[in-house]
Amino acid sequence: MKNPTPASLLLLLISFSGVLSETSLDGKVFVFPSSSDNSYVLLKPALKQPLQRFTICLSFFTDLSNPFSLISVASREQDNEILLMKCLNEYETCVRGQCIRFNIPGNIYRTTSHWENACMTWEASTGIIQLWIDGQPLPRKGIAKGLWIPNDVVAMLGQEQDSYGGSLDAGQCFIGEMAKVYMWDTVLPPEQLQRMRKDAVPPPLVDWTALDFEIKGYVVIEPALQ
Repeated sequence: MKNPTPASLLLLLISFSGVLSETSLDGKVFVFPSSSDNSYVLLKPALKQPLQRFTICLSFFTDLSNPFSLISVASREQDNEILLMKCLNEYETCVRGQCIRFNIPGNIYRTTSHWENACMTWEASTGIIQLWIDGQPLPRKGIAKGLWIPNDVVAMLGQEQDSYGGSLDAGQCFIGEMAKVYMWDTVLPPEQLQRMRKDAVPPPLVDWTALDFEIKGYVVIEPALQ
């Protein structure tokens, strides 16, 4: 048996709940292989002050038909500081515990599994929340006007927190692949949300090409297949 290469040893360590600081995941994906109430990716956004606005973008690939959480951000005050969930042909978004749903129109929704790109933005001064799916905007709505998101938050991929960093439900977990996760402390303009060119946007708080994260439970980093 050949000795493992340094690269394979690194991948093995990542797969077993390793902490990585500012690691580029270009060409890689997180694979969430099975239903669980203890498997997720913990993110560490560099929040130096409360959030008055944000943009979150990510890509995912799944064949789930039940509701599942993509990203959940909780504070000690509120478990749904930020939540993005997919519910078959609609999305649920929450900010500061206030939630609203977006129906996916027929020209966006497809019945076959495919890589889907989702961007969520919110602005405290107006309460306007936007959802962009595969580069197309859905009708704007409003929640949590005038409220701020505190900076003592726990952010995780693949699970929905019902308490600060815990109370996870296997019935709402994500099973599939996830990649290209970004978060900014600003609302990106439409031309950047449509194409998501990283070199055309401000420096992100969460950066897929320099990601600070920790894997909990059964989540594996694999090469992207496409």
